Amino acid sequence: MRNSRRTILLGVCASAACAGALGGSLPQAARDLQRALEDLRAGRYAEAEHDALTLASDPEAPTPRAWAVVAAARQGRRDFDAAQVAWRRYLAYCDDAGLRAFALRRIRACEAAKLPSEQPPPPSSRLKPDELAELARVGPAVCIESSPHFVVRARNVKLAKLVAREAEVSLARIAGMILTSQEYPHSVEIYVWPTRTEYRTNAADAPEWAGGSFSIARDGGTIIRRIDLTQCDPDGRLQTIMLDRVLPHEMCHLVVQEYFGDSPCPLFLNEGLAMLSEFTTDNERLLAAGAAVCTKDKIPLAELLILERDGVDRATVTVFYAESLSVTEFIRSRLSPEQFRTFLTHVKSGSTVSDALQRTLYMPYSEEFLKTLAGAWQEHALTRAQIIRALRGEPELSFLDEG
Repeated sequence: MRNSRRTILLGVCASAACAGALGGSLPQAARDLQRALEDLRAGRYAEAEHDALTLASDPEAPTPRAWAVVAAARQGRRDFDAAQVAWRRYLAYCDDAGLRAFALRRIRACEAAKLPSEQPPPPSSRLKPDELAELARVGPAVCIESSPHFVVRARNVKLAKLVAREAEVSLARIAGMILTSQEYPHSVEIYVWPTRTEYRTNAADAPEWAGGSFSIARDGGTIIRRIDLTQCDPDGRLQTIMLDRVLPHEMCHLVVQEYFGDSPCPLFLNEGLAMLSEFTTDNERLLAAGAAVCTKDKIPLAELLILERDGVDRATVTVFYAESLSVTEFIRSRLSPEQFRTFLTHVKSGSTVSDALQRTLYMPYSEEFLKTLAGAWQEHALTRAQIIRALRGEPELSFLDEG
């Protein structure tokens, strides 16, 4: 592999890493390894593992770095425990700093892949076609459904019940992520409008482009917490995105605004938390974040952390949302749930993101911490993007160090 100041190719298959590290192999071993690499690229993981394992375990003339192909093939089969064993065997024989870093990233990726997902399946995945059709119907009267935290109004009784139920599920996840008390003490009104036109006409503070919004208003001595949603798309079909993404997204904004109160929540964190609250991971944004850190189009982390809404324009909005999701996901993945809530408490009290993380981790203050954090996040963003691209069968990204 080339020097770290040149192009570093990362990928789940590890083909580039292996090919660049096998310079002294015997001719026959080189041919056998090339065949294993071709099988790996073609997704023939069993064949690749068999041939590479034979090379790596040859008692007379072993090819230790063939363990990288074994590891990548096992990772491709999603046998993450066995893949970690092979990556560690490869690491033991690896004397190149760049390749060692590559192997360590693969080991961490295997560890992460074994963790159970915190995200429950999206609500729409549990709905059959006939149920979707029923939920898209619009009746003449408004139906009201109540739950411990919500009062839902919709012109479809089944939809009102479903939204109330899924709102409680979303709130529990959001409260567990943000609130130290693990409880949300308020009641929220949810209005589900049949069409985008009715939503824009009736929703409080509705953005022109959005299909959902939240608001907190004072009516005399009463504070009204409200979420507005859109039921159907222009063709009259139920907008499943309303259940899977818009409802938890707007609810998270509501909880964050009340949690931070008069203390400003960094814009990237506000949007990142809302995107993390959605039932479906936005892989397109994670891909965009990985691509951004490879180019000069990226928003540097130091700038992203203090960016305000008037600093996000048409040219930067896509990268801003992508990086906001990626950075928030990265921070949360490196902290326990309790540590993450402690981190939010420090940010709420006025600490910068860098200081809040150092205080959460009980680290002595360092001016170099933000630079280190930026490097670790960029590696995380690129690795996440590479995994998604590999699963889709797309080519790897190239990371070009500047300078």
